[in-house]
Amino acid sequence: MSGDIDMNGDMDDILQIFFQECDEQLQELERGLSALSDGESGHETINAVFRAVHSIKGGAASFGLENLVRFAHVFESSLDGLRSDRISPTPEIIKTFLKAMDVLSDLVAEARDGASVDHGRVAESQAELETLINGDGAPKKTEDVIPADFVPVPMDFVPVPVDFEPVAVDFSFDEEPAPAAPAASHLVVTFRPHDAMYERGDDARNILIGLADAASAYGGVGTVTCDVSALPAFASLDPEISYLSWRVVLPSEVTEESVRAVFDWVGDVCDLTVSRGDDQEPDQDEAALPAPDAVASDAGVPEAEDAAVLLPASSPPQDTPVHVAPAPEAPPAAGAGGPVRRPEQASIRVDLHRIDDLMDLVGELVIAQAAIESLSRRDDSSAMRELVESVTSMQSLTRDIQDAVMAVRAQPVRSVFQRMQRVVREACSMTDKDVVLTLEGEDTEVDRTLVEKLTDPLTHMLRNAVDHGIEKTEDRLAAGKSATGHVLLSAAHRSGRILITIRDDGGGINRERVLATAISRGIVAPDAVLTDDEINNLLFAPGFSTAAKVSDLSGRGVGMDVVKQAILSLGGRITISSVRGEGTTFCLSLPLTLAVLDGMLVSAGDSMMVIPVSSVVETMMIDHQDVYTLPGGGNVISIRGSCMPLVPLGKELGLSSAGSDERSDEAVILVVENESGARAALIVDKIHDQTQVVIKSMEKNYRQIPGVSAATILGDGSVSLILDVPGLIASVIGRIDTKPPGARTGLAA
Repeated sequence: MSGDIDMNGDMDDILQIFFQECDEQLQELERGLSALSDGESGHETINAVFRAVHSIKGGAASFGLENLVRFAHVFESSLDGLRSDRISPTPEIIKTFLKAMDVLSDLVAEARDGASVDHGRVAESQAELETLINGDGAPKKTEDVIPADFVPVPMDFVPVPVDFEPVAVDFSFDEEPAPAAPAASHLVVTFRPHDAMYERGDDARNILIGLADAASAYGGVGTVTCDVSALPAFASLDPEISYLSWRVVLPSEVTEESVRAVFDWVGDVCDLTVSRGDDQEPDQDEAALPAPDAVASDAGVPEAEDAAVLLPASSPPQDTPVHVAPAPEAPPAAGAGGPVRRPEQASIRVDLHRIDDLMDLVGELVIAQAAIESLSRRDDSSAMRELVESVTSMQSLTRDIQDAVMAVRAQPVRSVFQRMQRVVREACSMTDKDVVLTLEGEDTEVDRTLVEKLTDPLTHMLRNAVDHGIEKTEDRLAAGKSATGHVLLSAAHRSGRILITIRDDGGGINRERVLATAISRGIVAPDAVLTDDEINNLLFAPGFSTAAKVSDLSGRGVGMDVVKQAILSLGGRITISSVRGEGTTFCLSLPLTLAVLDGMLVSAGDSMMVIPVSSVVETMMIDHQDVYTLPGGGNVISIRGSCMPLVPLGKELGLSSAGSDERSDEAVILVVENESGARAALIVDKIHDQTQVVIKSMEKNYRQIPGVSAATILGDGSVSLILDVPGLIASVIGRIDTKPPGARTGLAA
């Protein structure tokens, strides 16, 4: 039996999984620190924060990501002070931890794809953490926290030959063991992990590291013995079962509380005994399995006679390589040498029940397909009727499968929203402002493609809110506001779309200044008379900026027009509302998916087009008695006492020059509504069908067309336009005065 194994590929796959888990742990860390900043200093919250950093550190050590491990080790040690109540979660300390979290995120990005890192910022954050660890206001030297001879533990992935022989594992150190403490001074710790502990991603090595830290905190050493008595023969070994247990003897100075603190996050999945007594030096009669001489010499590992390990005060066990088997030369680690850019692999985590639902539907589809094939071979009179019924059933199954696939692709916006906390912190640092970001609707689900593309526009808008929206501290105090500004970022489903809101409690838009800036830049004419909404929308003009000087946040001529273009490319819209002295609100309306939508197929001006079903409120036949002509031109229709613009769709889109569609008694009205509640009545020739359509981008394949959001291909192969209903409503309302009409007239003949 033989075969080639791509170990580099396997290693890359495992490394990608590690980085995905890092993203999840960073989100957990963000949630925990945010809770601490809000005053939720509960034991479980602190443990969740500690576990997140601890997990990143443990995984990074396995892959030799030295820079990441070194910083995570200092971060973890400072958080341990929080767990042991040596450090209080004051606002200043939480800010230090938040800064360290941002640095940790940068180091993860450096290890993943070679992103540049400000090492001065890393050193500054590390010094702040070491000051917390030292507790006397002066930072410890890095060597005191992390030994200078630190060497990450290599993770070797070597193909296992058929004639595999067990290889000795040597845990011995070159140094001579320190003299044993007096018998009565020993604190004896024995623990046996359950299978569940390894399933959760923890391991005994992390516990030994914690015990080593406990011993070194008192300047002492400990001794470890691994009990292998429960280990079966190799042929009977189950890799998912925990066989090993450990006995650790610590100095008398180590307290039982500090030991139990090491186990507080694995106490439910680990048997633990802590005792004091007259135990002598631990038994060392558990010899390791014999190793072939060739293997021992090749690996450079001396033959071991026992499994005892010394825990020195200055060097936790993770700083010493553990050689399991000789391995081929591995590529340099990103943290140790030059940064290595790794190919980005997109992936998502999906609830198992959603996959099960999809599989059930696929099974039903296979059955329906088999039924259709069987009916197609029959030539009796009833076959055609049954075939039509089967096709109808398959159409229903196809729709259900589409919904199931969309559910699989749906992701909460939490990952993007929590990333915005850092954006606001950095903007506050640059502007010397104190701003709190509040998140709402983080569990709102949208298509994963949309989630990925929200980061850039939200980043720009939140920076704009901090830089331009929130006033300086002295200005806020003078206006009777709190010194701390507040920004709300929320998401919610509405009318088949997702509505994202960014609201600040700042000074609002200074429309006089905006208009003056637009005139000076030649964006509008000096004699232009604009409404408040039109002035607000000047913020989206290319190159518009009211910044007095160029900074890292503003003044470079790259303004909100970038945000508007990004939102439009996603099939969305953005609106502004502002009250002077109270704040500004930006609303982003986006489709839930960029793939498919439920549409109503209509015809107007001899063309077929699609109107999103989510925008249609009701349909009715036209009644000319309810149509009114406005003095300034244009028509409105009264429906149950409510007036709204009447829009001949074909004429509005330039598909028909005459108003034939509005003269016809058979014309159909579709009452449509946007996300803000504004309505219009569209006149079409006929409603043909309701169907799901696949969205094709207009901008990518042609160009942007007013009133059109995208296109689709119908079942007969023809191309049909998908209407931008909110865009049509905004355009019509901007031209027609919808105040109560004066004289009623009929439609022009």
